[in-house]
Amino acid sequence: MKLVSLLPSATEILVKIGLEENLVGVSHECDYPETVQSLPRLTSTRVNPSLDSSAIHKSVLEVMRNAVSVYDLDVELLKSLKPDFIVTQDLCDVCAVSFSQVEQACRELLGAKIISLKPKKLGDIWNDVLSTAETLGVKQKGQQFLEEVDERVKFVRDRLADCGNEKPNVLTIEWIEPIYVGGMWLPEMIDIAGGQVCIAEIGQPAPVVDREALTQINPDVVVVKPCGYKLDQTLKEMELLKNQIPWQDWQTPRFYLVDGNSYFNRPGPRILDSLEILAHCTHPDLFPEFGETYSAGIIPLQPGLQLPH
Repeated sequence: MKLVSLLPSATEILVKIGLEENLVGVSHECDYPETVQSLPRLTSTRVNPSLDSSAIHKSVLEVMRNAVSVYDLDVELLKSLKPDFIVTQDLCDVCAVSFSQVEQACRELLGAKIISLKPKKLGDIWNDVLSTAETLGVKQKGQQFLEEVDERVKFVRDRLADCGNEKPNVLTIEWIEPIYVGGMWLPEMIDIAGGQVCIAEIGQPAPVVDREALTQINPDVVVVKPCGYKLDQTLKEMELLKNQIPWQDWQTPRFYLVDGNSYFNRPGPRILDSLEILAHCTHPDLFPEFGETYSAGIIPLQPGLQLPH
């Protein structure tokens, strides 16, 4: 059985359910685990990812006005790989190759089947893992993952219940210019991690907000995790972030920068890691071990949005 994945979260799902050896091709963004990086790359982007968030946003809007997709699919390479299944998504044309492109490619690839993921809530993510495992004949691996989900979520809930802490107001920032607030599954994660959600709603797309709207809230915790950004790219936009948010009007919230490329924005197995990161950011005294485990992906900022010394 030969598999192709056209988005990073799908690749991580396939690896999690024990099918890495079946992968014959991935997207240009698939980078985890490192062992998949040597596989043929089936996609490319029409947007320069090294631009700042404002320029990327404008470029994406321009491309979507004038093209079918932000991404190109190498159909000839796809044909040569002769996959049995193509795992993709039908949720966001900014996140991966458009579903219509994949459908067209499959019409030219007689026999190839599409597994399309469309998660909006946490339960959808867990179900995507299970249904993918069932479709590909490894249902037990999917069940094992669900058991891990229950265990790790229960650990967080139990520790919070034992300590009876109040719920801090938590704001998660998914893009810097313009400001997007983490939606979809993020509000559920904030609730599990013992926080109160600011602005966003469960299962709804990330809302765009302006500085004025942000002055109406007073977050206790702010987690900045731009979609697709590693920490070094977020660090380059610190001055832009300071100009975009009314941080001086807020009553000294705790700020964290998190690797948005690895966590939170990929609806796959590492959403569990993201939940543990969020638990640490929301209640650092209750979950110090998570801060240590994920220290390479978290930067706590000093007052005034200053980097730690």
